Amino acid sequence: MPLDQQDTLQAMFTRRSWPCSEHTRFWVSRPKRPSNCECTTKKGLERQRNRHLIDTSPSTMIYFDNMMTISLFHQPSFPEKLARITSPTQLAALLAAMFAFAVRFRPEEMDVNRRAAWFLNVALQQIDVALDECGDETPPLCLLQAYVLAAHCQLTQGVLGRAWRTLGSCVRLAYEMNLHLVDVQGPRNAAAAVDIARWCSDEEQRRAWWAIWEMDVFATTIRRTPTAMDWSQIEILLPVDDEHWFQCQLQESCFFEPDPIRRWKMLESCGNQSPKAWFIVINSLMKEAQRISSPRGIPSRSQSDQVDEAHHQLEIIANAIRCFQLALPNHLKYKNQDLMFDVRGARRLSSAVYNINMMTHLARLMVYRYDVFKGRVRVSLLSCDDQHNHDRSSSMREGEHAAIREYFDAADKILTIIQRSSADHIQYTMPFLSSTIWLASAVQLMRSQLCRPGTLKNVSASGTCIRPFSRA
Repeated sequence: MPLDQQDTLQAMFTRRSWPCSEHTRFWVSRPKRPSNCECTTKKGLERQRNRHLIDTSPSTMIYFDNMMTISLFHQPSFPEKLARITSPTQLAALLAAMFAFAVRFRPEEMDVNRRAAWFLNVALQQIDVALDECGDETPPLCLLQAYVLAAHCQLTQGVLGRAWRTLGSCVRLAYEMNLHLVDVQGPRNAAAAVDIARWCSDEEQRRAWWAIWEMDVFATTIRRTPTAMDWSQIEILLPVDDEHWFQCQLQESCFFEPDPIRRWKMLESCGNQSPKAWFIVINSLMKEAQRISSPRGIPSRSQSDQVDEAHHQLEIIANAIRCFQLALPNHLKYKNQDLMFDVRGARRLSSAVYNINMMTHLARLMVYRYDVFKGRVRVSLLSCDDQHNHDRSSSMREGEHAAIREYFDAADKILTIIQRSSADHIQYTMPFLSSTIWLASAVQLMRSQLCRPGTLKNVSASGTCIRPFSRA
């Protein structure tokens, strides 16, 4: 690594920039300034580069050990990736963005929120400078990765103005880099001659694209707006699992199918058992259900044909969700087991199971919310006596009660997963699912008010006694 890059990083993390010297030494240790002899020889420069990589390894390892929700980097070759970044500004932006997340997991940190905010601000400032340096040239992938991590940190705190605009910049950069066309020539299979190095490099681009796609789905779901990314033109394969990628072993994958039914079928048939790929599929079904059932998505009741079409689309998505649950690889299914996040070895799998199954039941809530709230059904729960004496048994009435049962069952399943997860699970799961917890709790509160007095109401009320979760 050139010496001017070291000087840039040193200036970024000096005591003048950050008052806590111990904190500064942890993240980027000040390397010994080389002698004139070292500066003028190739071996001397190589020693300085290796020394810097060792200095940054503790902080990056904390990042890799705790970042469970997005996997942007090829971890085995990450030191070489840093060494290939020739721009000190881009390097500073990437490291600061990583540290903004990793600092929260350093045990001896006291005011982690303030320090995380400081690193995030530094990352955003360096990103702006790096973009100015690029001019009209397409920015490199490392700069987009820094932007993705910054957007992730901001969106975790809420889909507010700055986070919304940062995400928009990520989307524009992804299209500028043509990430949506990475696999325009078609998927590669094991029988064909494949350049493994090229495949690994393309996979890193796929990870960046799908990370932005996830944030776009989350943010637009919260704001009830259309997605910024065009789902009709995604010529990029779904990501494979980390194990195959890290070991540079080719794994077949598939494209994101426009048809919800074909979406899970293609993923199952290609043999890709990546937790992230399966999460993307169920996340897409949730977004499509939300788009149809949202207040702006359902036409007025006077337009009966359009209303029937909306119900037909929701039925298709409901069927796709049920098929998805059956096709989901066995190791990713939730079977009422305890999810242990305090055990390092089981943390990544527990996080995958949690994220996928929480999103599955959120998708169910989105599907059935229209029947419950939009006037086709009067929300009410009948007692046993009422059900025996009820003289209206039309198929429509049965369908209405089935929708209500599915809606409440989805909320029950969400709270069950939470209750069977270890206390520290919120640190290692998708932060965007926090809103799902509150939605399920709100459904339970509504149910407790609609139930007749008795045991069921008490059980519903007790299920909502979930302490507020927040990331430190």
